Amino acid sequence: MALTRRQRIVLAFYTTEPDSTLEAALVKSGYSEKRAKITACELRRDPEFIAAIERKQGQALAKLERGELTDLEVVNAIRDIDAECALAGPVAAFLALRLKANELLCKIRGLFIEKIEVGLDEALIQRLEAGRKRAGLPPAAELPSAKLQ
Repeated sequence: MALTRRQRIVLAFYTTEPDSTLEAALVKSGYSEKRAKITACELRRDPEFIAAIERKQGQALAKLERGELTDLEVVNAIRDIDAECALAGPVAAFLALRLKANELLCKIRGLFIEKIEVGLDEALIQRLEAGRKRAGLPPAAELPSAKLQ
């Protein structure tokens, strides 16, 4: 039998945060603190859940050590997090995770530009001079500040 939707959400929280406990992952996924302790005990005895944890952690570590993590896998992992958070509902913690996942996708695709470099090449200088000419201003070489240099 496959993991339930809620178990997959717990698994995502538990495996993505290295210092997280199973109880904390259960609380983040919507369980009450009282029920989280009981469910954590049940999940620790569930062989399918334990196998899923080992599989997820083992795959990530092996790929990271070998340097085989591709861009597509990173994007797919971010999309998985977003999809699991969407299934969890409109809880503030899930919305924050979805926002972070979408931010990472935008950065990967180059939609957020952190730094813009503008070079002063001949084409730009010619366009600036043409604009000065159209505006009726003297060329930049005739300005007093240009003579001081």
